[in-house]
Amino acid sequence: MDKIFLQEDFNADEKFTDTEEMTRIIGANLKRARQERGLSLDEVSVRSNVSKSMLSDIERGRKCPTVAVLYKICEGMLVSLPSLLKAPEKIVEVVKNQELVHHGCAGVQLMFRYDINTSMESHKVKIDPHGEFPADSHGSGVWEYIFVLEGRLTLILDNEVYEIEKGEAIKFLANRKHTYANRTDKDLWVYDIIYYGV
Repeated sequence: MDKIFLQEDFNADEKFTDTEEMTRIIGANLKRARQERGLSLDEVSVRSNVSKSMLSDIERGRKCPTVAVLYKICEGMLVSLPSLLKAPEKIVEVVKNQELVHHGCAGVQLMFRYDINTSMESHKVKIDPHGEFPADSHGSGVWEYIFVLEGRLTLILDNEVYEIEKGEAIKFLANRKHTYANRTDKDLWVYDIIYYGV
């Protein structure tokens, strides 16, 4: 199925909470799908058994539909649920330096939050000298890709220890506990991409 959103439908300068952003995405995708099929709000209402006023509010981003309502709309319009939830692909997205969020000896900046289109998220992480940052399993089928920007990473997977130098990278199946350690006297900076699969 072709994309049912256009980049110009979204103003990149506007800032929204996650819920507001998802509400707008669903509304824009619903409107695009309806127009592509040449359907009026009345016709979609009859097909889906969802009121015209509710459909209008969803399209305008005024109401966030429940899963049950989305399911009825998808069945009535013969569209997939992912097609209504899919976020617009940004041609360019710039992330500025921000203050790190501290978790013990580690500071983390979320660079790109989880993206339903790519099933990935990414972080910039700084670990203090002689610090360790433990992490739980991310679940079955989840991979991590870590690039060392500065310093030396000691990655501990179960009983296995890997030493990754500046300019090097490692990927691993993150379905088990693991620890990022800095066993040096200098700050460690890494870039971490987490891939959740499809």
